[in-house]
Amino acid sequence: MKLNFKQITSNFRVETRGNVAAMFAVSTFALIGSLALAVDLSNAFFAKQRLQDTTDAIALMAAKDKTLDTNEKMTEVAQALYDATYPNQTGQRIIIENIVRNGDAVTVVAQNNIKTYFTGIFNRSDMDVGVASTATYSDKAMDIALVLDTTYSMSENNKIGSLKSAATGLLDTFEDLNNDNLRVAVVPFSEYVNVGTARRNETWLDVPADKQVCKSKRDVLTSTNCQRIQSTCYNDGVAYDCSYNQCDKTYSEPYQQCWSESWSGCVGSRMNGFDERVGYEGRKIPGLTNVNCSTELQILNSNMQTAKATVSGLQAYSETYIPAGVLWGWRTLDETVPLSSAGATVKADREKVMIVMTDGENQRSKSDEYHDGTNINAANTKTDKLCDEAKLDGITIYTIAYDVNDATTKSMLNRCATDGSKFFDATNASELNKAFEAIGNALNQLRISS
Repeated sequence: MKLNFKQITSNFRVETRGNVAAMFAVSTFALIGSLALAVDLSNAFFAKQRLQDTTDAIALMAAKDKTLDTNEKMTEVAQALYDATYPNQTGQRIIIENIVRNGDAVTVVAQNNIKTYFTGIFNRSDMDVGVASTATYSDKAMDIALVLDTTYSMSENNKIGSLKSAATGLLDTFEDLNNDNLRVAVVPFSEYVNVGTARRNETWLDVPADKQVCKSKRDVLTSTNCQRIQSTCYNDGVAYDCSYNQCDKTYSEPYQQCWSESWSGCVGSRMNGFDERVGYEGRKIPGLTNVNCSTELQILNSNMQTAKATVSGLQAYSETYIPAGVLWGWRTLDETVPLSSAGATVKADREKVMIVMTDGENQRSKSDEYHDGTNINAANTKTDKLCDEAKLDGITIYTIAYDVNDATTKSMLNRCATDGSKFFDATNASELNKAFEAIGNALNQLRISS
């Protein structure tokens, strides 16, 4: 039978429509399958993330709790946490494939079999997701310097008592870690820092010999026509009444009064920029006679009771010169002269941390070897410089402004901190406690690796 042209083209159109329909059906099936697979894979991703978070928490908990010293104990605790995280959820089938402790590290391997909702079209009704987590309790070496303001202003409203309480709480936290590789130094500061008279003959110190000093003196025999002169004085920025009587006086004959001018452990600053350098470098540090200073600093020590005793003995007097505290805090963390801790068995990868607390602005500045100047801008600039240099030396710095009203000082302390999260603005004793507590928690973090 012969087909004309119209019949041939008509048949072709019919056959083409059939092919298009078949291709459309296949394409639609593939598209639906891809979407279904994408939905189930997305569900699997979130299920795996949730399982990972839970497994991380279990590894961290087991690493910290050294009483979980067998696989059986760890498995029991792990299963309890998994059960609490996935309560009464059908289809959530958690399997602890392995949990093992290797020294300070705990590794947990877990699997969750989850239901799938769309991939049944591919004859798959479930899917396995597995995770592994390794956590190590941070029993790493850490050196911490507490640089604490003990100036006269700390005597107001018993702020010195609040400081002692907050710092002791931090030391309690460190003690609970039971980490022999954690050492603490305490650096009380005011206008000067006290390195201790026992260091008098150290090669890096230049302390004048004690000497007898005599001065002519006359005693008051009579006082008449006295008038009270009202006067206000300032100590470390704190006003106090220093009124006095002005009288007509008669005096005794002059005589010599002598006393011994000795060194009480106070040190000043080196010249020519060496007051910004942590190391000895052959330039001796001046010991200052006839000058009073804070409680003697304590070098790095792993015995928290020693640090607590130093904190307990803090006393408040004299003016504020923050650079002295920062520099000597840095020196306690340095492994070279003058405050070398050479000989101590410490891991090479230890962290170095400085915590600087002050309740007010600089009241003094450097004047040659002494700190009796009044150029506050110079003292602030010196503080900035020392903080920057200490951070470049790998020291993490936390700062606490305690009841500080001066915006310039707060800004300086914020800059001094390693970052904004490490600056605390505590307006009262309660917030001071919280600041020290937050720092303690930050330093007590566990590290996780996977």
